[in-house]
Amino acid sequence: MALTNNEKQIRHKKLEELKKYGNQVLIQSIFMNSGYNPLSEKSKEEIREEIESITNLRSGWTDEDYEAALKKIKNITMASYDNPHLMNNDIHGSHSIQDGNYNMDELRRAKYKAPEVVRNIKSILKLSELNKSDQIAVIAEVMRQLAKEILNEKRVPKTFANATALSLIGHQYEKPEWMWHAVALNLFEQNGKDKTDIIANVLLDPDIDNRGGLL
Repeated sequence: MALTNNEKQIRHKKLEELKKYGNQVLIQSIFMNSGYNPLSEKSKEEIREEIESITNLRSGWTDEDYEAALKKIKNITMASYDNPHLMNNDIHGSHSIQDGNYNMDELRRAKYKAPEVVRNIKSILKLSELNKSDQIAVIAEVMRQLAKEILNEKRVPKTFANATALSLIGHQYEKPEWMWHAVALNLFEQNGKDKTDIIANVLLDPDIDNRGGLL
């Protein structure tokens, strides 16, 4: 069914608003990444191309397409509030100066190599042609395997990353006591008190033993 002139004008205005919002986020993202410690490894051009690809809706776009585009742009904005040092913190935590085997050169090498490994893994996942959920499933399985291996180490470094990985393997494994505190603290920091309360209520649900798991 052909659109009326009024409907065309409304759609044109909405599209202009979307592009304006995208441009605002672009400026904000470029500004946030222009300092000494950029929040993203993406260049200005990559950020611009990403936002343009989102705002250039296909011909005949629907309200659902429009809302999806808004959500994608909003998530780019939300990324500017992420802590860019989480991986670095975990790496430092796994090379404690209190450890008798502490090696500064090993720490420097880890800090240099880790971002490169992340980029390589992401590239491999893209080539796999798996959707995002399947890619996350792959990463979770790798974390489970590594968690089992790290339990064989003399000392399991106290990091959020290790705690997260250990939380993915079965209760039959003997895990360090600090893990529970680290997992709880991470849930609180990443989700806020309200969401943490929801998690606590689910875990306290008397029917949980009869459900065979949370999912």
